[in-house]
Amino acid sequence: MITTGKLLSASSMPMEADEELKEETRVFKFGELQVEITPQKANIGAVIGLVFGILSWELAQGIQSIPESSLEYANDNALLLAKSLRAALLAVCFSSAFLSACTTVALFLLARQLKSKED
Repeated sequence: MITTGKLLSASSMPMEADEELKEETRVFKFGELQVEITPQKANIGAVIGLVFGILSWELAQGIQSIPESSLEYANDNALLLAKSLRAALLAVCFSSAFLSACTTVALFLLARQLKSKED
């Protein structure tokens, strides 16, 4: 076994092959779809995430600004249902804005990292 190990280590890949492997591009896979990640694409994704986050935040602020006293329904059950749906919609909008902010920051950092590796 020792001689086999020595033979295998002597015939290992040269250093040039290791350098070629390091220069591979990053690829995200979504099922059959493969997308190469570049700094420009990461920045575009970050801007899209920022816009989506702003829209989600504004929607949540608009929903929150509607006073609960202005809600008029036929009975108390409908009013309770409307209040709970309003709370669920607010939770979805605020969490969407938070996740968009996290995604935006992560994509900007990824773009910086990829740009520094290119230079």
